[in-house]
Amino acid sequence: MDNAIRLERPVKAKRLNRHFITRNIGLIFSYAFLISMVIVIVYPILVTLMSAFNVSNSLYSTSFFPENFSLTENFVQLFTETPYLSWYRNTFLVSVITMVLSTFIVTISGFVYSRYRYQSRKSALISLLIIQIIPSGSGLIALYAIANSIGIYSSSNATLYTYIFMILIYTTGGITMNTILMKGYYDSIPRALDESAKIDGATQMQIFKEILLPLVKPMIMVIAIFCFLGPIGDIIMPKFLIASMNSEAKTLAVGLMGLINNIKESSYNVFAAGAVLAAIPPVIVFYKFQDYIVGGLTSGGVKG
Repeated sequence: MDNAIRLERPVKAKRLNRHFITRNIGLIFSYAFLISMVIVIVYPILVTLMSAFNVSNSLYSTSFFPENFSLTENFVQLFTETPYLSWYRNTFLVSVITMVLSTFIVTISGFVYSRYRYQSRKSALISLLIIQIIPSGSGLIALYAIANSIGIYSSSNATLYTYIFMILIYTTGGITMNTILMKGYYDSIPRALDESAKIDGATQMQIFKEILLPLVKPMIMVIAIFCFLGPIGDIIMPKFLIASMNSEAKTLAVGLMGLINNIKESSYNVFAAGAVLAAIPPVIVFYKFQDYIVGGLTSGGVKG
């Protein structure tokens, strides 16, 4: 009898373990996936951060922590041997102007698509979706041909005109998807507010300015952040359009890439120092406005 009880206990334990695994297998895979993604994302960041304080000219070493630690040497070299401040200025000037123009246009266009009913409205929305499907890189050759045909590169102010051209491209390129997001957010606001204001004698402009605009502020912040961060991380179009210009005319991403392009003369740790400094503004923006980002995107997806 005692032997039967002893045999029965391991069988019950095995059954409970199998039941626990089968019941929580989805949760186990979810945690495993999340942990693996954290490792994939965080490890390169830590390697770059450690390399920024390592004096030896290599992104890889036998030790994870800097073998020749220096708090300032790579950063001093970055500012003295490269026009890093010029790259920073160029990039953030483009980002700020793009953010202002895109946000202004998208706020108005989203309002028009949401609140007005006209004959070609549906066709215009479909056109926006089709434009969004086309890869942005497919038009690089055409953009270069346009810039060359209107005399940007042959003018005396080639750098200024090229940056104006880039700002226009960034502004128009972000309008399509952002307009759809903004329209969805406007659609989530009840039309009863518009009707009540019209009964009280408010004009369409007053409704937009005094009622709707304060309510769509979270989505305006989201779009402004996206438009600001877009040019900072872009390397394809600036490299394509300003490749032949002098070093001070480059953007941040193109300038940093130039530090590691040549294998024999690469400055990997100086590159890491520049990458760390370049990441500070986006991190601050996401940290300060993360509530707007989450709230704006989730509320904008309520109605399409």
